[in-house]
Amino acid sequence: MAKKSVPKDESFENHDLDLFKTLEALDRKDYDFFDTLTPEQQKKLVPFLLVQWMSGIKGNRDLQRYYLQSTEYYANKYLLNHMIASKEHSHPKLQWLMLCAASPGKGKQFHHWVPKIGEKVSLLKEAAKTKEIQDYYKKIYPSASEQDIIEVAAVFVTEHKKKVVLAKKFPTLKLDEIELLSTIVTDDEINQYERDSGN
Repeated sequence: MAKKSVPKDESFENHDLDLFKTLEALDRKDYDFFDTLTPEQQKKLVPFLLVQWMSGIKGNRDLQRYYLQSTEYYANKYLLNHMIASKEHSHPKLQWLMLCAASPGKGKQFHHWVPKIGEKVSLLKEAAKTKEIQDYYKKIYPSASEQDIIEVAAVFVTEHKKKVVLAKKFPTLKLDEIELLSTIVTDDEINQYERDSGN
């Protein structure tokens, strides 16, 4: 059961937002935490950075895997679309609730920063490079074998290339729509499109 936050403390009014207290609130699935923050603190809550911190924990491997996959499923895959589509109409509380939904509610964890893939790659503006993706996976999965890293990175680069082609062909589609379309389109169709385009 999610624990509720204490009401807003006036002595806390002028303090900066504490990253580690914020992560603790996410760990305990505190859906009300956002409402206890002052307007100044709410402005300092940056969901994109919280996703990076939230997704990586130290300790139990199954719990590590859960945090990474759940953060991706509940928060990260919607975050960029939401940020791009609603720059003028941001909904930080909704983003907070998405992050809370990602937490298993197992209590305080030791979070560490998970590196991100370059912005142009994330936004499908340019194709991922194998070395960059291998380095990325090495940081996320330091105990994985070199061969596993090579294989996972190769799959990522292949799938990402397909998404980049689709993003160029259909520039009005949102990232999640391209993600879905990439599961339907075959590699042969992408290769044929590139040949037809002179690439």
